[in-house]
Amino acid sequence: MDIQLRVLQAEHGDSIIISVEFEGEKRNILIDGGPSQAFEVQNIPRELQLNLNGVKAHSQVIDLLVLTHADDDHIGGLLAGFNKYGYLSELTQEVWFNSGKLIFSHFNKPISDSNFVMLKNSIGPNTSTGQGISLENHLEGRKNSAGKVMWSHSLIKTGDEFVRFGCNFKILSPSLSKLNKLLTAWETDRLNSNTSAGNKDYDDSFQELLNNDKFIEDRKPHNGSSLAFIFEFHNKKILLLGDSHPTVIAESIEELGYTADKRLCIDYVKISHHGSKANTNDALLSLIDSENFIISTNGNFHGLPNKKTLARIVAHFPNANLMFNYPELINEIFTEDEISNASFNAVACEGIIHI
Repeated sequence: MDIQLRVLQAEHGDSIIISVEFEGEKRNILIDGGPSQAFEVQNIPRELQLNLNGVKAHSQVIDLLVLTHADDDHIGGLLAGFNKYGYLSELTQEVWFNSGKLIFSHFNKPISDSNFVMLKNSIGPNTSTGQGISLENHLEGRKNSAGKVMWSHSLIKTGDEFVRFGCNFKILSPSLSKLNKLLTAWETDRLNSNTSAGNKDYDDSFQELLNNDKFIEDRKPHNGSSLAFIFEFHNKKILLLGDSHPTVIAESIEELGYTADKRLCIDYVKISHHGSKANTNDALLSLIDSENFIISTNGNFHGLPNKKTLARIVAHFPNANLMFNYPELINEIFTEDEISNASFNAVACEGIIHI
């Protein structure tokens, strides 16, 4: 079986499902859940819930749930899925989650309630909405359908490597130094992605954007704490960057032995932080070789994706496929002349991508 990759329409956030067949069974990996409205709005199912309904309909499970970091546009949909009876609490077999509690414990720092990610209410078919429980406490000791503990409390960091159902995961981010920076930034209310939109740079050409291009890296500790990894199955590779910082990713790729002369070959790249210009730089792009670059966002917040990021990608990969899970962004970002005269392809990545 090939890899089936679904980049869900998760509003301005990320939610990705990877499915493979191993030992005659379909295995599903869910990476992030977008904001809460990616799961449902006023009890109307949205993309994440609809896909989980498909998993349930085929008597499958979420074999691995990966939460890259605790920003609302990545965790909100997962919290909604844990809150709704019959979904993530019952479907999930294993969780990767660098919780605030886990990070503070690793660095021997005192833990307070502000370090916990809160569910709206405890889980169950007859739960009143007034009750509250932390996701950490909900996962604590919780067992999956096979009777095994769902969350191992293992801190996942740069340099770690895991094998699950024939899939290899090489962890590129976060570094311990980035996690340490998060200690002073952890907030009771997770960073809200619903802030005012940044200025869009869509009126400028690629050349204008690249003239005197000076890279300034994202400094947000929450993004720096993001999980990012190389996913490999049957010699096919996907680079899943969450909202990670590119200097950490580049350093990790170099630690694996890759250079600008010996580049890491990747089938698909999920670009970091919804195409922000602060999370993709030339140093990172010079270390990889790929044709397919996925941008996950509806474009409604922060002016993302930045066209400058796309310009950097095309400068390195003139024939790149720029893939949008909200394809209406293509005509917003590019003029008809840019599309017709381009060496690159701007395409939709709706539905299942077979790798």
